[in-house]
Amino acid sequence: MISMDIRQQILHFYRVEELSLREISRRTGTDRKTVTRLINAFEAAIKDNPETGIDEFLAARPKYKSRAYKAKVVRDAVSAEIDKWLRENERRRNNGMRKQCLKCTDIYNELLKKGLTVSYSSVCKYVRRKKEAKSGKPKDVYLRIHREPGEECEFDWGEVKLFLKGKKVTLMMAVFCMPYSKVRDAYLFHRQDTLAFMEAHRNFFKGIGGVPHTMVYDNMRVAVVFDEKSKKPTVALQRLSSFYKFQWRFCNARAGWEKGNVERSVDYVRGRAFTSCVDFDTIEVAQEWLTNVCCQLNREAASASTADKEDRMIADLSQLLDYPGEIGCYELADYKADKQATICIKNNHYSVPEEMAGETVTVKMYSEKIVILNKEHKAVGQHVRSYGSNEWIVDINHYVNTLMKKTQALIYSEAFHQMPNSMQVIYHKFFKDNGKEFLLLVKYVRDNDISYDDVLKAAGLIHGNGIKTFTADHFKVALHTLAAKDEPFREEQKTDEFIEIETGSEDILNQLENVMENGTKLPE
Repeated sequence: MISMDIRQQILHFYRVEELSLREISRRTGTDRKTVTRLINAFEAAIKDNPETGIDEFLAARPKYKSRAYKAKVVRDAVSAEIDKWLRENERRRNNGMRKQCLKCTDIYNELLKKGLTVSYSSVCKYVRRKKEAKSGKPKDVYLRIHREPGEECEFDWGEVKLFLKGKKVTLMMAVFCMPYSKVRDAYLFHRQDTLAFMEAHRNFFKGIGGVPHTMVYDNMRVAVVFDEKSKKPTVALQRLSSFYKFQWRFCNARAGWEKGNVERSVDYVRGRAFTSCVDFDTIEVAQEWLTNVCCQLNREAASASTADKEDRMIADLSQLLDYPGEIGCYELADYKADKQATICIKNNHYSVPEEMAGETVTVKMYSEKIVILNKEHKAVGQHVRSYGSNEWIVDINHYVNTLMKKTQALIYSEAFHQMPNSMQVIYHKFFKDNGKEFLLLVKYVRDNDISYDDVLKAAGLIHGNGIKTFTADHFKVALHTLAAKDEPFREEQKTDEFIEIETGSEDILNQLENVMENGTKLPE
């Protein structure tokens, strides 16, 4: 096909410079027969219509004597199989399974599994024609929206099904997408509630180090309330907006294309993060995995048109509003502790320090944890928030004094069974017949802010030394030795009990000297 530029050159050389056909052919690199044919076509065009002949000549497409292209026809066997899956999609939509309908790529893969040969583009065209024929509506035309760096960020929720410690759970994924650069981030929560909504925004703004000028939402309940026919922001959205100084914009109902970037991002992020991996120990581990996937996506250029993605990201982030800090994303409430030193929140029981039994305590409730405060509003306990029903979440540190009086009940208590496995192993290996000494160790670990991992390391030093009866002091000395190897105890950690151990445990140190040199580990 002769380009418009070559046609213009030929016409110029012929009309203005009055060159020969041979010279025109040489200068344009075009076959002389082709030049002759184009000149003849031009002469014919201006003969019939001198005023518009040149424009018509330049605009006309060349005609070729070639075999007419025949569009590929989807064979009956293929079309029957596609129709079957389209009917299955309809059934799923009618049963509330819209998100589990097969897409064109899924149908294409199913056809290949059955040995049916067809191109992916043919499948897409066939499905599109079926949809158009069924709707009977004219094709929708979508306008591309101009974006400025840092101008907008779209937000939406997506559902994710995972296995946490082998138990199937349904989590909600809060997804953010900045349309200009396609920067994406996502956060997992157990519920799509107000606290999760606020925490997701706090985490996202902190992560990017700034705030977009406008946040875009659909008609989600955590963001929008309806007053007659008008839309108003929820109290949570007003709090976020006032603190972070961003504007908001609500999309029209059933108009997902108005925030199409995040709509696509929900599926894209969910597919990239949780197709190859669905088993995790905790929601925190799953979140770490999701964050790493989002970082990878933000580094990738999806196509040649986004090869400048890094520059667009820099432009996006440089135009953000200043980051003002973290907003408090929690609810405060008072609860009365019962005789078991627990409080009941949404049908779940959480332990409080035993001395607070029968008293009213204040609770800071976050989306994934609760913090217990005393009368001076200092934190005295913390639990992972449960979204089950009639569950008991207790901490043995809240019951040490009570268990010291009832040591026989130790191994039968819920508090003992909710201790880390490592501490239960230490009890059975070293304190099976001396629960009181074990509780003294638990108390020492609690009061000196020592991790259970360090206790396990101390057990490795003690094991195999030939001691028949173990005491809490053996572990205290070993813990002191481990701390001395790493770094000295801070002055605030040196309690009277610590100083007594430090100065009066020579016999125990001699007993452990050989074991410490060998560094024997606790067996599995």
